[in-house]
Amino acid sequence: MRPTLPVAAAFALVTSPALAETPSVVVDTAPLHSLVARVMAGAGTPELLLPPGVSPHDAALRPSDARHLSQADMVVWTGPALVPWLAESLAALAPEAETLAMLDSDGWERLPLREDPAFETAHGRGDAAHDDDHDAGEHEETEGHGEASEYADHAEVPQDDHGDDHPPDDEMTQTDEHAGGDTDPHAWLDPQVAAAWMTRLAEALAEINPENATLYRDNAAAAIAADADLSADISERLASLSGLPYLVPHDAYQYFERRFGLPATGAVSLSDASAPGPARLAALREMIEAGSITCILTDPETPPDLVALLRENTQAKTAMADPDGLRLEPGPDLYPALIEDLAAAFESCLG
Repeated sequence: MRPTLPVAAAFALVTSPALAETPSVVVDTAPLHSLVARVMAGAGTPELLLPPGVSPHDAALRPSDARHLSQADMVVWTGPALVPWLAESLAALAPEAETLAMLDSDGWERLPLREDPAFETAHGRGDAAHDDDHDAGEHEETEGHGEASEYADHAEVPQDDHGDDHPPDDEMTQTDEHAGGDTDPHAWLDPQVAAAWMTRLAEALAEINPENATLYRDNAAAAIAADADLSADISERLASLSGLPYLVPHDAYQYFERRFGLPATGAVSLSDASAPGPARLAALREMIEAGSITCILTDPETPPDLVALLRENTQAKTAMADPDGLRLEPGPDLYPALIEDLAAAFESCLG
């Protein structure tokens, strides 16, 4: 069941007016901004760097962002594995601000990046699909995969704003986005990770604004309890879907997969949403044509014609997922709405 009150309204029941001047806090992405807004409720509103609808994969700093960073008391960001464009600017633009990279915080389990089209832990197909991918790389012009190869050669797909072409997919390398390490950076998709982050956020805010320490901690506790109720409801709804084979648009969902027992079979793109190459597309088409895929999730960053190509002449269903909250209104209500909408996408596609 969804909460009967919006998150912001629920927090109003436990918050009180700020006791002192509140800190200026800047946050990089919409999901993390939502977590910070929930913890700060009643003691200021954090500033969001990325405008609505802009993916962290395609972002670049604007002049207004530089101004906000230079005036910030605290900068809360995901970390260089997700937003390297911010990592390069923090020291210069916010030298006096406290900085908190959530991927470096304690109290949660990190999951490694996955590179192959098929995941070795999903449905026992990883090794075979990995072999298929290498075969496809050697014979990508063979019958049945010509359209996939042609798409990879000619389709216009989003690239990042750093100006560099992504490396060939069959080299199985990660792009510059993941220079921060081998950890999958999309950790907010597990509500238990979000709980650990909000606990850390409350303490970090209490350190720079001790007058509101109790408020921050109470807000975090209320948000964590609300998310636990939402997670319990989602777990019940998704339990019957566990074990069904499906593809994610890019490898950004494994924290959600792990939390709710829905291991994906594979991903169309790598974790940075870079365009898949011919070998990867050929391996995916082979999996789909074999009838082993019943659902292909898509997202705002995935070209519709790519999904159409993969689904052509198959019974695979599709549904829109939005792990970055690109289609949602920024603010404290965004995070629970993101998790709820993601659960609904899985229900629609796998149900």
